[in-house]
Amino acid sequence: MSVTPLMKQYYEIKAQNPDCILFFRMGDFFELFESDAEIASKILGLTLTSRNNGASGATPLCGFPHHASDRYFPKMVAAGYKVAVCEQVEDPKLAKGIVKRAIVEVISAGTSMNDGNLDAKVANYLCAVLPQKNSIAFAFADVTTGYFAVSESPIQSFESEFARRMPKEVLVPQGVELPRSIAEFVRAECILVTSVEEDHYALQNAAEVLLNHFKMASVESLGLDGQDEKTRVAGAILWYLIDQKKSELSHITHLELLDLGDYMVLDPATLRNLELVRPLNADDPQSTLMYVLDYTVTAMGGRRLREWISHPLVSVKRIEERSEAVAELVSNPIVLDELKLALREILDMERLMGRVGSGRANARDLYGMGRSLSKAVKVAEALSSLKSPLFHDLAETLLAAEGKGDEILRMLNDDLPMTVREGGMIREGAAPELDQMNAEIKDRRDWIASLEARERERLGVNSLKVSYNKVFGYYIEVSKIHSDKIPPEYIRKQTTVNAERYITPEMKECETIISSAESRIHDLEYRIFCKLRESVNAERNELQDIAEALSEVDSFYSLAVAARKRCYTRAEVFDGTGVEIRGGFHPVIVAANPDLSFVPNDVSLSPDAHRMMLITGPNMAGKSTYLRQTGLIVLMAQIGSFVPAEYARIGVVDRIFTRVGASDRLSRGLSTFMVEMIETANILRNATDKSLVLLDEIGRGTSTFDGLSIAWAIFETLHDNEKRAAITLFATHYHEMTTLADSLEHAGNYQIAVREDGDKLIFLHKIIAGACDSSYGIHVAEMAGLPSEVVRRARKILLRLEKQQIDPSDSKHKQELKAQPQVDIFAPPDEDTQLLLEEIKRLKPEEMTPLQALQTLTELKEHYGK
Repeated sequence: MSVTPLMKQYYEIKAQNPDCILFFRMGDFFELFESDAEIASKILGLTLTSRNNGASGATPLCGFPHHASDRYFPKMVAAGYKVAVCEQVEDPKLAKGIVKRAIVEVISAGTSMNDGNLDAKVANYLCAVLPQKNSIAFAFADVTTGYFAVSESPIQSFESEFARRMPKEVLVPQGVELPRSIAEFVRAECILVTSVEEDHYALQNAAEVLLNHFKMASVESLGLDGQDEKTRVAGAILWYLIDQKKSELSHITHLELLDLGDYMVLDPATLRNLELVRPLNADDPQSTLMYVLDYTVTAMGGRRLREWISHPLVSVKRIEERSEAVAELVSNPIVLDELKLALREILDMERLMGRVGSGRANARDLYGMGRSLSKAVKVAEALSSLKSPLFHDLAETLLAAEGKGDEILRMLNDDLPMTVREGGMIREGAAPELDQMNAEIKDRRDWIASLEARERERLGVNSLKVSYNKVFGYYIEVSKIHSDKIPPEYIRKQTTVNAERYITPEMKECETIISSAESRIHDLEYRIFCKLRESVNAERNELQDIAEALSEVDSFYSLAVAARKRCYTRAEVFDGTGVEIRGGFHPVIVAANPDLSFVPNDVSLSPDAHRMMLITGPNMAGKSTYLRQTGLIVLMAQIGSFVPAEYARIGVVDRIFTRVGASDRLSRGLSTFMVEMIETANILRNATDKSLVLLDEIGRGTSTFDGLSIAWAIFETLHDNEKRAAITLFATHYHEMTTLADSLEHAGNYQIAVREDGDKLIFLHKIIAGACDSSYGIHVAEMAGLPSEVVRRARKILLRLEKQQIDPSDSKHKQELKAQPQVDIFAPPDEDTQLLLEEIKRLKPEEMTPLQALQTLTELKEHYGK
């Protein structure tokens, strides 16, 4: 059986978009068929039905009203699907046969412009890659704002940038595989991967796309002369965006040549462990540095701050410029208040320009742009009293907004419709021709408006109503009980349950005139609106500069407010090596626990003295916190922020490495210990003498002697290898290593201070010089509530192990740590006076009742009396 013409059209369009869920416009509905319907019905909660469309059997289908698309499209994209939107592209009244339809947009995770798929303060990046033998060319684009950048780097540097930007979608040439580390990251983060035909990566095709878009004669004008791989990847991603959006995307105004050398390198492990912008636990968003520092007022300011946090600077000059700007705001609370008042009325101009440039902006978008431009001038005025060169430049950029917003607002009404085809957009007095057309039908509208009162009085029917709907137009409604009062000129139009609806010849004539005039008015309003939108788009370069300046001002405002609220101090940053911190504290812990009495700590490391700290002490005493807060203080200093400390002097670091916390990747066959070793290997291969290395409990995932041997060797290597001579904080539970630190010139022993109070262990959370001679693991286990019999047995086993342990600092045994005879720790215990004495020492008979004393004595007899 042949298919219907409608389904034939559907199949042709579907064949052109086989990897998409096709939303097929039919009248006022979007319909889905066959497998698309089955998939969408489950995700969207739609009822799945079927009908015979001429095929061999019933066709599954589902659908929804077209005005609900903003609710349903984002759900499909969030579920990992691409959406192809097929619209009717001709007026059904004028169509001969099947209405023409075409794809007007393809929506995917990396190209969505719908607020339902977007986090206001997170960029929506699309990434394209072109792997080479020893490097990778890549491009990032955010179609919602017009951001577009390209670069080429070693795989490892790209891995860092990829993790920082966290794109929603990755483009790869057909038949090409992602580098293994990137592929694993993509799988773990559920990032959409899209294969693109190789032709679009071809040099000539890619160059043609770039030149056509930017209206240039040569790629040399884009800075891509001789940069074939960059040209190919940039052209491929731009082609993909234009192909999906079906528009010119004029808001993509320039191509940035990204230099990763301008920023501190932060690998995925460091980004994760320091919780800069994403929490380790998704249920705890307050655990990130972004959350602590984010006082931004605008969405674009939030995105800018997020970029600053994940891209710390390495140029002392740029760091000092930012820090100086923040310092000036910190000391000017009145200016901060003025900035807040002005910024809070500014909308997301970057994404508004994205909608303008892609032809999607409505009247409300333009009105918001006008209001925002007017307030941008207020921001410039607030900055005028400041002396920082950065603020001077930003204010100069913002002053270019003067008058631009007023021009837009002069054209548009204050109360605007959602659509741009139904009129009501243009302000009276803004367009003389439009005013004249409105005046021509004003008398007729007034006549209709007064008709109800006149007819009620004339007929003596107070319930008479004059109404209007799109189906029947204007009508007079009279209840049936007054049918005897209907005059002969009334023409029956519709019968309802309790009333009759009528029209008069005068009403019909008036309606025809009004309807015709309104249609012409709506068309004229739309043309005026489009002209206004085009005029806004024509100034896109200047408007995007203004939006960028606002985002930077907002980020400075945020850092200054955080510094004042959190009692941070300005760090001194220098072009050298060393970290000097006095009274430092963890910014996130203190912010999340305002009533906590946090114990501040110092750090003093330099190449001329100790550049390595070996930190020992019990678990839960604060070693990991100390490591993380040091990393965060250094990072905050290099984004230009004030820092959580009484004093900080930071030598610029090229990258921060962390091996903190236990994690596994079982889905990829990697145990906790394997992950630990992979991350540590990365540190040992790539650390430099300008790096900061934070290592926590290396070797925990294997046997004691294996772990101790590995930790020992890593510490020695970081100390002795001049190329890897990084500033290092090395926390360990292997207190045996303390003798090693004593013998190394640039290493020192430090410990977390504790105090034993009988059988209780009190954590003082203070870093002091010296070595800890115990890990206190059994104490901590007891504090955690381990049963007393388990704790007692553990102490007996520990005593036996300590009796037979060989001192690892003894050079005679350093190479034989793994060859020790096994201790039979499960043999029946002998009477042990020392253990009994330790138990007795911990007792406090003065605090015990007679019954408790008897119970304790009974327990001791049971365990030691045998």
